[in-house]
Amino acid sequence: MLDQPLRSPLDKRALRFAIGFPLALALAFFAAGFTFHNEVPQGVVLPTGGYPLALPAYLAVGAGAIALAGVGISSQGARTVLPRLLRRIVMGAGMSIQLTIAALFASALAAQAGTSEAPSQRLDATVLAMGSGAAVALGVTLAMSFKPDEQWTRADDAELGRVLDPALAADSVEYWVHPRSSVVIMILLLGILPAMFLGLLSPWLGVASVAAALIAIGALSALVTADRSGVKVRLAGLLPVMGAACVDMDAAVALNVSAGRHGGWGLRHHSGSASFLAASGAAVVVRLNDSTSLVIGAPNLDTADVLEALLNRRAGKRP
Repeated sequence: MLDQPLRSPLDKRALRFAIGFPLALALAFFAAGFTFHNEVPQGVVLPTGGYPLALPAYLAVGAGAIALAGVGISSQGARTVLPRLLRRIVMGAGMSIQLTIAALFASALAAQAGTSEAPSQRLDATVLAMGSGAAVALGVTLAMSFKPDEQWTRADDAELGRVLDPALAADSVEYWVHPRSSVVIMILLLGILPAMFLGLLSPWLGVASVAAALIAIGALSALVTADRSGVKVRLAGLLPVMGAACVDMDAAVALNVSAGRHGGWGLRHHSGSASFLAASGAAVVVRLNDSTSLVIGAPNLDTADVLEALLNRRAGKRP
């Protein structure tokens, strides 16, 4: 009899929605609000009052409020330890609150558009009423339609297959390759410190500097997965950049390598081989049938040995 697996404390599908929807709404609010850039030359006053803010700053505050409130509240509905009814209520409330915040900031923008001086009304009552009404309606709809139950996924199929066939577990490896913490800190500092000064010239330059640092870290991080079909390297865990099928492999060997001899850090094509290394050190060199090779970084030699054993065991074989 199979042991009953422990229930995950988080509903992953609900969590993806709880994070993805507020971020998408915040981005849409920012993009839509930017179309008013010619209508508010003197800036926009926040719904709570105060001095006028430049339109990009106003939209950033609104988008930040939407994202923080939406993710902060809705993510609690993904906790499987909460009662089912409470999870429904929390998800619906999160939807209503983030949409209401969007309507609040949109109503202030609509009221102040086309005015050269501070308007007599800081909020457009019509926009706020219509937006809030829609927010409540969508929140109730989500609360009634949300099913707080874990759904069967491909990951469950894979786990069931490994339980029924223990050999599958030995033919599956997954790990992350990423820079050392000191390198990550250095890259962040190189992005954040200039952003503090560039932001004085233009907020966009500051954002671009930080974004460039995050992109650089992502370009040095990858998810390596290997199974009976082959090995794949996905940049930042998403973008496939390198891989090979087991049937195309001759052999693999785990060893310590120098990143400089393979073109440097990150994804490189050098002397007929492709490589992805976050640093010099443990890696697996895979020789292919066409006389080319792949060099895949690993966090340590133990992990590299596991990947080497799997690829050598499956080399030249079809899944």
